[in-house]
Amino acid sequence: MSQYYPQSGPFYPPENDPEDDYIYDEDDYEYEEEGDGSGDSLLRRALIFLAGGCLVFLCMGCCGLVAAGALTLDPTTLFAPTPIPGSDLGLSFQDPALPDESVVNEKGMRLTIIDVNRNAALPTVPAVEGRELIIVTVEMVNLGEEEADFNERDFLLLNAFEEAYQPSAGDVVDGALGRGSLPPGEGLEGRLAFEVIAGERDLVLTWDDGGGGRYIFLE
Repeated sequence: MSQYYPQSGPFYPPENDPEDDYIYDEDDYEYEEEGDGSGDSLLRRALIFLAGGCLVFLCMGCCGLVAAGALTLDPTTLFAPTPIPGSDLGLSFQDPALPDESVVNEKGMRLTIIDVNRNAALPTVPAVEGRELIIVTVEMVNLGEEEADFNERDFLLLNAFEEAYQPSAGDVVDGALGRGSLPPGEGLEGRLAFEVIAGERDLVLTWDDGGGGRYIFLE
């Protein structure tokens, strides 16, 4: 079986169009080269490292300040209970509490002067020339959690030279303080009678029942 082949002529194969053989120059296209990002990556790493270093430095500085503050504080003051109002008053003869101020001793007993009667007269105390009777009315309250004792013998009246006058013993005055005990949260009023030299001034009532001495200026 025969096959047909085209005849080869003088124009076979056909001539190529010169435009088909055009060789493209690389300059005809502009290539945008993308960077590999190594510079930006290094910059970001440097900034992150710097920010982290600053944060660590600030944390260490804060910790150092806290530690320094803790060292300067007295640990006993951090957990010390709140003092009872009046517990820091009248701690010495040189710095007595004022007549209208209450004092509290270490046992939690509070003392307040209610009234001072100078040149008093009592039928049970004979008048003596050059002497003066002073009646001091006090209030005592037990602020503690246990029963507390009181005794009129725990009181003295001191003059400017710290010379002491003791209270008159017995029921020389109605409502005398006497002696006894107070349950927690309870109080009472009582009177103390002192016979002093007439005209004594700058008198201070001192009270010491073993719970630390307290001093109150009369007038």
